[in-house]
Amino acid sequence: MVAISEIAFLLLLVACVVAAVRFWHKRVTRVVVVVVAIGLAWPVYYLIALSSVQCLGSCG
Repeated sequence: MVAISEIAFLLLLVACVVAAVRFWHKRVTRVVVVVVAIGLAWPVYYLIALSSVQCLGSCG
């Protein structure tokens, strides 16, 4: 199940990059790409931080 979510995340990222490259001259596209990038960055940073501190309570 994790692999499917990772593949879906990568496909979404590729779609955003393609849209950004193709329609970068439009202001709306730039705003949407920035908002989506920030929206995707927060969960990724959260998951990285969560996975790195999970061991603090159980590995002690």
